[in-house]
Amino acid sequence: MIRMNPITKDRNHIDNCRKVEITVQNVDGIPCAPIGKKMIFSADGILETEPWQLPWPMPWMEHVCRTFAMEMITVTQLKQARLYNPEEPDQCIEVLAKSYIDLTLGQLANETCRLYPEREALASSNGIRRFSYGQLRESSTALAKGLIAVGVEKNDKVAVWAVNSPEFVMAQFGTAKSGGVMVPLNAHERGPVIETTLRQSETTTLIMQPGAKSTENIDLLYRVCPELSKAEPGKLKAEKLPNLKNVIVISDEAYPGTFKWSEWIGLGKTIEDDILLQRQEQLDIEDVVCIIYTSGTTGAPKGVMLSHKNVIENAVAMAERMQLSETDVMYVQTPMFHSFGYVASALTAVTHGCSMIMVDKFHPEAAMKLIEREKCTVVSGVPTMFIAFINELEQQHFDISAVRTGIIAGASCPPKLIQNIEEVLGIKNIIPAYGLTEASPCVTAVYGDDPPELKASSVGAPIPGVEVKIIDPETQEAVDIGGSGEIRVRGYNIMSGYYRKAEETAAIVDKDGWLHTGDMGYLMPNGYLCIQDRYKDIIIRSGENISPKEIEDLLNFHPDVAESSVVGVPHDLYGEEVVAFVRLKDKCVLTAEMLRQYCRDRLATHKTPKAFHFMEQFPLSSSGKSLKSELRRMAVKLESEIKEQ
Repeated sequence: MIRMNPITKDRNHIDNCRKVEITVQNVDGIPCAPIGKKMIFSADGILETEPWQLPWPMPWMEHVCRTFAMEMITVTQLKQARLYNPEEPDQCIEVLAKSYIDLTLGQLANETCRLYPEREALASSNGIRRFSYGQLRESSTALAKGLIAVGVEKNDKVAVWAVNSPEFVMAQFGTAKSGGVMVPLNAHERGPVIETTLRQSETTTLIMQPGAKSTENIDLLYRVCPELSKAEPGKLKAEKLPNLKNVIVISDEAYPGTFKWSEWIGLGKTIEDDILLQRQEQLDIEDVVCIIYTSGTTGAPKGVMLSHKNVIENAVAMAERMQLSETDVMYVQTPMFHSFGYVASALTAVTHGCSMIMVDKFHPEAAMKLIEREKCTVVSGVPTMFIAFINELEQQHFDISAVRTGIIAGASCPPKLIQNIEEVLGIKNIIPAYGLTEASPCVTAVYGDDPPELKASSVGAPIPGVEVKIIDPETQEAVDIGGSGEIRVRGYNIMSGYYRKAEETAAIVDKDGWLHTGDMGYLMPNGYLCIQDRYKDIIIRSGENISPKEIEDLLNFHPDVAESSVVGVPHDLYGEEVVAFVRLKDKCVLTAEMLRQYCRDRLATHKTPKAFHFMEQFPLSSSGKSLKSELRRMAVKLESEIKEQ
């Protein structure tokens, strides 16, 4: 049985903003035709639209519509129904009902900040910089006004290239308030990917840190856009990035052609509030609020467009699973440039006024000290992170007894790990979950009080408003409970599409709204989902989706490489590790270390293959493609032999 969270008299500020819109599509047995007429009901059941003017009084219509609205108002969803006149059963109206949270991301942040102005919202990982919710509202509002003042229009793309920090969250909500669309960029990515993403997303404004370690990112940007060094701030004209006009650097140091963060916030504070209010009136919950790039289920990086509606309801669902409140302190280590960090961490925290400790880099011992110091109550992450915590706690003592819950997702989760999280780390209400960026991201999750054996064997029940079914990929028919097949998902959480990639969108979301995940699993009799494998070849290392094709393309570009194939092999710590098979051109000589250095110079560290194996020829399928399943088996065997030596 899947549990629901009914709206009660003690509902929170988000539930107060729930509404239901009912539209008449057809009628039967009625001497008039109110087809196309709408009623909108508030969370209190109050009719917010004008009463219908009909030739004959029909008060039963409002009554049955209100009753139906209150039945479905608990979650964003779409339903069709036939509603009957209780006194004349031969009279009915066919309606389409749409329930929703009538809030944009900026409005949600403002409302939470209004409720908890003195509550600490953000702290840097070193604990030096701390901001209240009142200050979060002030800074995000100033950022939004500054964006509008320099010409950022509704739907313009604002990229953020940074590690987790208080400023990232300010930019998240400031961009949303301005009507811009945030494009979070991987803080550790190298030049070619960043350049391609900025160009493909048509980014007009870039908010960035000088670098994840030093000044490597701003140095890279000057190489990509040499025009920036001589440009007046706000008036960049770059040949490679023709849409980019503004660069804002999160730093107190001045960089040629850019705005300093403090200057930008100061600029925004001088702008009248009316400019922002006018923009707010143009925004709708169906508007895209962020584009998150992912290798997803088919390899090539694509921009997943998510709306205000998508991400807010999804964040609310996960907050309910974790039973968050304004007294919670969340350790935010999951990168904000992924949907896990953007939605299931930061946005989830803001829905309930939690404090957020923004972690800019991960080191197990430092993390444990930080969790102990800040008395964090919520810790979410990928399995790799929890494994590292367990290893650290087995070596030295830390008091992390305040931690009560968190989400574990992003990669397969061994049953033994769930046991250790509860027994060694003492996190009794850990919540295994399943999702993907295209689903905003969460699809299913266990409940904190579910028994350990259920947490170890499944990824939980579909969250409210989301449907899951299992389809036989050969017959395209639904399979019985317990039968394996492709996991397909439908609901409010499905993306608006891939940015400027209509064909790719149509290939993954069918005409009935079902998202084809490419993952294999089955449903238990209680409705819980179990993940078995992935149909696709995407490698998931520490929760990061890695496209083999990207690495293969780079290797194949090497002048001495004839062809390559990249696979993932199981790894105790990372979930999977990257292994490359390479065939060299005749009379060419390369070592594994030479190729490793070649990749390190051009790829993010987590994408660099751990091992390189040289082949005379690849095992091929009948169509001439390399058999990755066979290569995967070979890689596992080779890794095993190396360990035994």
